[in-house]
Amino acid sequence: MARRIYDGEIKVQWVPGLTGIANPLFPTLAEVNAGTDITGFLQSIDTPLEGEAVPSMDLSSAFRKTVAGPFGGDITSVMYREDEIVDDDAFPLFPRNTTGWFVIRRFGGSDVAFANGNIVETWSVRVITRSPLAAESGTVQGFTANFAALDEPTLDAEIGGS
Repeated sequence: MARRIYDGEIKVQWVPGLTGIANPLFPTLAEVNAGTDITGFLQSIDTPLEGEAVPSMDLSSAFRKTVAGPFGGDITSVMYREDEIVDDDAFPLFPRNTTGWFVIRRFGGSDVAFANGNIVETWSVRVITRSPLAAESGTVQGFTANFAALDEPTLDAEIGGS
């Protein structure tokens, strides 16, 4: 069994607007390709799905029963800036309250184009904040962007459907 690191493997596309993807279970190749490839700007992206248990005990037992509660979390990313404004493609994509979709392919190569049949994740989000990274000596300029997840993501969507 082989294991892989994210570097050179993951591909992340930003598709603007909530109507940018009509069906998050089966995004079309045209919808995905209408977005911007932000993979080369990303230092990191965190898409947490932590959950919590909700107490549901009753007087019939001393055992503290629970049921599955809400899950999810804020999405965070750290991205690079470019020194030429014409090349600084990622920063202007994420002003506060901007909505859109992250389409994430975790396997298949970051330099390989999306294709019909690719299994991807689709995340509908709204930008909460976009902040410059701290200015430090010996550090590449970048920014963080924090996102609210607007709906439950699809973790096994298929581009083009089946």
